Amino acid sequence: MKKKYYLEAVRILAILLVMYNHSAAFLSLADKSGLEYVLSFCLTFVCKAAVPLFYMVSGALLLGKNESFRDLFRKRILRMILVIVLFSFLYYLKLVLKGERAFTPISFLLSLPSDLVYLPYWYLYSYLGVLTILPFLRPLAQNLSKKGFFYLIALQLLFDAGKFTAWYFWGYGLCGYYNFSGLFQYVIFYPLIGYGLDRYVAETRFFEWKNVLRNVCAAASVILTWAIVYKDYLSVGQYQETYVGTWLSVPTIVLFLNAKMLFREERLSERAKMVLSHVGSCVFGMYLLDGFIGTGGRLDVVFRTISPFTGFILAYVIEIFIAFLIRLAVATVLKKLPVFRKLL
Repeated sequence: MKKKYYLEAVRILAILLVMYNHSAAFLSLADKSGLEYVLSFCLTFVCKAAVPLFYMVSGALLLGKNESFRDLFRKRILRMILVIVLFSFLYYLKLVLKGERAFTPISFLLSLPSDLVYLPYWYLYSYLGVLTILPFLRPLAQNLSKKGFFYLIALQLLFDAGKFTAWYFWGYGLCGYYNFSGLFQYVIFYPLIGYGLDRYVAETRFFEWKNVLRNVCAAASVILTWAIVYKDYLSVGQYQETYVGTWLSVPTIVLFLNAKMLFREERLSERAKMVLSHVGSCVFGMYLLDGFIGTGGRLDVVFRTISPFTGFILAYVIEIFIAFLIRLAVATVLKKLPVFRKLL
């Protein structure tokens, strides 16, 4: 399969958004005002697109393949199970060394199927679910027409995001029995849409009117989501992330398509291709290092040093980028070690 460099760019963007989501800057709205308030909310909203973007990349790469059940289990499912066991155990050892857990490895292994050692590793279990249902998703994706994919997007906007918005603002809803929300679960909707957009959207110009309109819609979704979140804030007295993802599909799809147009192979130099390939190949390892190398702790010296000059949000963005570079360096080394090479 010909390498699609834009998918590497989407991966890199997604891990940066994950890191912002796991930082102290996330949802830090209460004491902000002016431009910093606007920037804080926009980043809080957009960073929630991280996991959907990962699923879209997986859909674009995996749903067009055909492989036996044996190969699926051996190459993908078993690998993910090993990753869950190994990195959960490494984080468990970290907790043991800090005195936060007793060293009971048998109990750890027995609890692993049902208990997260490290909360952000929930994605590994969720992705394992995607891999498990690939034999059902693949024929669905491969036989769905272009109109079918866009119909699915329209359904999500109308009956998932739109229906909730109408109920929240005006108390208007539909009969509960008219319900197909299972179709919009992350593990089904976003892989399908990633595959469909990769396969059927052939636009090449970023400033083409269709793409400009999509970006305007993404900006509108930010404003609409802010209105919902702010109404909730007025009701409960604090900002919550409960409704942040209401219109998340819009910026997620737009970010994916923007990357597809901006990172087309013919626009990239050989050096850019090399950088994208290397960093993109390290993203999974960088995600797994989240529990070991993150913002806060010792790295907060960066924030404390520069925040008086840059402001709160920009200081955290810089700290996140430094943590990103450290994780990249560590993931690069880990990929060369035999025990990690095939897992990462």
